[in-house]
Amino acid sequence: MFGEKGVPHRILAGLILIVTAPLLFVGVPVRIAFSEWFVEWEYSRADFPPDTYGLEDDYRKRLALLGLRAVLSEEGMEEFRKAVLPDGRRAFREKEIRHMEDVKKVLDVFFPLLYALLFLHLFLHLLLRDRIFTGWVLLLSSLFSLSLVAGAGAFALIDYDLAFEVFHNLFFEPDSWRFRYTDTLLRIYPMKFWFDGTVFVIGTASLLCAASLVAGLILIYRRSSSDRILSERDRR
Repeated sequence: MFGEKGVPHRILAGLILIVTAPLLFVGVPVRIAFSEWFVEWEYSRADFPPDTYGLEDDYRKRLALLGLRAVLSEEGMEEFRKAVLPDGRRAFREKEIRHMEDVKKVLDVFFPLLYALLFLHLFLHLLLRDRIFTGWVLLLSSLFSLSLVAGAGAFALIDYDLAFEVFHNLFFEPDSWRFRYTDTLLRIYPMKFWFDGTVFVIGTASLLCAASLVAGLILIYRRSSSDRILSERDRR
């Protein structure tokens, strides 16, 4: 299969790997960020902004962790709907709950797609078999992904508010994700939380791209070096 007749199959596999690589390089950090350690880390930082309306950080963190569970499981969403503030009032308005339900719907599609893509990449890389070809696929995947990540990162750093708006309008109804400053969602997830999350995703994605780039160069260089050594031996 991977003789001369297998070349088109390898090229097709390589193209699929290159084109879908950005989703994988960005998706993995996103999945890591949607975990309790990130919420814990944010709330442990000295520069994390306090609540303007006096809600204690411990209670904010508790609600923030509940929000995380809400977008990851139906059981968490049920708890989220019933959440209350220290004074006994409902913690979240219906609009806030609907938005979190929308987020859950997106993640219910995105994360399984990410897992399937991860297995697809592993499978296609095994099919490539040729080291130098695999090296070039890794190299081109990294460069393509890094260019997109760098562009998105530059956009976010230049005007984060606009980037935040564009991103949310891409996945949600324009007015469904806008809230009052007094709404609990904005109080437990202030803009700094999202900015730090964006920096984490872009930074981690860049590191993954760099690792893939180095791996590709190593495979290409080692194969080229081996070919030169064999060629010199044949001439002798």
